[in-house]
Amino acid sequence: MKDVKLESDHHLHLSVPRKYLNELLFDTRTLAGRVTNWGMLSLIMVVVIGSMVNTVDVYNEKWGEEIHQFERWVLYAFAVEYVLRVYAARNRRHYLLSFNGIVDLITVLPLFIVGDSFVLVRLLRLARVIRVAISFPVVRSLFASLKGSLKLLMGVLGTIGLISVMVGNLIYILEPQTYSNAFEGTWWSLVTMSTVGYGDFVPQTAAGKMLAASLIMSGICMFAMVTAVISVKVGRMINNSAKCVSCNHGIAPDYLYCPHCATEQEQAQPELFEEDDA
Repeated sequence: MKDVKLESDHHLHLSVPRKYLNELLFDTRTLAGRVTNWGMLSLIMVVVIGSMVNTVDVYNEKWGEEIHQFERWVLYAFAVEYVLRVYAARNRRHYLLSFNGIVDLITVLPLFIVGDSFVLVRLLRLARVIRVAISFPVVRSLFASLKGSLKLLMGVLGTIGLISVMVGNLIYILEPQTYSNAFEGTWWSLVTMSTVGYGDFVPQTAAGKMLAASLIMSGICMFAMVTAVISVKVGRMINNSAKCVSCNHGIAPDYLYCPHCATEQEQAQPELFEEDDA
């Protein structure tokens, strides 16, 4: 209740246009806010699909210029939206330094870089896809749930990388006629450990095949550890994604009664968007 009062008091310091823009751009509890955010996300998806279509030579010859013009006007719209978000944010510094604010800024950076042929411009366009992803709370919850296991995951992935380098050099020594350098051997060992097996490199000697067999078995174990860590974290996130209205314990959102205090729970519909505290 105190937080709600503080938020209301803070809104009182906003001018009427700024308060209206704040609700329109950030408050997805209102119909206008949901329509605005859904509209911007739909526009982003249209631009992303248009950019992908433009990479096909046949369509690029037909509609390449039209797609570029459309992207340019949409980019102007994103720039205006970013300026309005900075103006309307309750805490501008918080919004500018937040992950959402940084992604919004990266999205409009191509305006300041001349030349569509630059690789940087093409990479910055991918920020639009990131912006769509982070708009859904389940995606943010997924990444947040992995924070506690980040060291373990990095340790396992680092071990996989070290094994790939070691075995890659070893297979190059064993079969220099198959692998022209140690980098190709490292690539082969990583693909073999992941059990993907592209088949671009295949060991020919008995020693090389024995090494590949041991690499496959160790790869199954190593990648199973990564899968297990992620599965446990996601399971905990799903089973504790809601809180009891009485004792505040973490519980599954489909529980009708809290297993800790037996209090009946209110069944709320999940929100696709979370309100941005900006």
